[in-house]
Amino acid sequence: MNKEIVDFTKTLVLTAGSMLREALIGQVYCAYKEGDQRDLLTEYDVKIQDFLISRLRKEYPKHKFISEEQSNNQDLSGLVWIIDPIDGTTNFVCFKKDFAISVALYQDGKPLFGIVYDVIKGDLYLGITGQGAYLNNQKLSRINECELKNCILDASLNSVQIFYNRYNRPIFNIAQDIRGHRSLGVASLAICKIALGEIQIYLSAKLKAWDFAAAGIFLNEVGGYYGAVCQESLSLTGKPTAFMACSSKSLFHQILLKYFKK
Repeated sequence: MNKEIVDFTKTLVLTAGSMLREALIGQVYCAYKEGDQRDLLTEYDVKIQDFLISRLRKEYPKHKFISEEQSNNQDLSGLVWIIDPIDGTTNFVCFKKDFAISVALYQDGKPLFGIVYDVIKGDLYLGITGQGAYLNNQKLSRINECELKNCILDASLNSVQIFYNRYNRPIFNIAQDIRGHRSLGVASLAICKIALGEIQIYLSAKLKAWDFAAAGIFLNEVGGYYGAVCQESLSLTGKPTAFMACSSKSLFHQILLKYFKK
């Protein structure tokens, strides 16, 4: 992977992070997407998106963009940026922490590199396909295998409800087989925490590409695994997908067979 494009993207993301930290000094106002009080939108979601896309487009005019706060087409040919300007907007508004900027570059639908930036903690997660995963420039080792009984699961109450009501999958039964459950409220950081060995499973009933495009690269580079469940397929263009990420491929398939196969 070209080092210059990675370094340029890092600089942009760090600048965008500074913009968000400054925004939190004042009052952050939010609106609801399609009237859903669980799906927040702030002016900074749009500002950060516009900043990142405008700077990347100026530097790479032939590249394409898929991002949360714009209309996206289905064309994944060539070089395509997948961007989430604020992953964890509810955390951004309500807690002023635990939110991230996520930027990934794909070529013909294949991952090249991805950056997830924890804005408040200042942690920058970088995954480069075939070259490793880095936290604040320190390369990570591969994840250790973990038995299901020792696993921590991250999943929201909303996703648990959807898995049951829409897919007829009583995923809440996994509680009897794992060590515990937490919900961070930000997909990209949760997936990165699997790569760090802090949790082992992440589940979402309606994840979109910008939530996992960068973090998934980071996870893959340390031996983790992610994919669609409930007989769906992953989409890189914004279609919501029933999704699971795990610390290993074997753990992924163990959970898939036990809880998602009818």
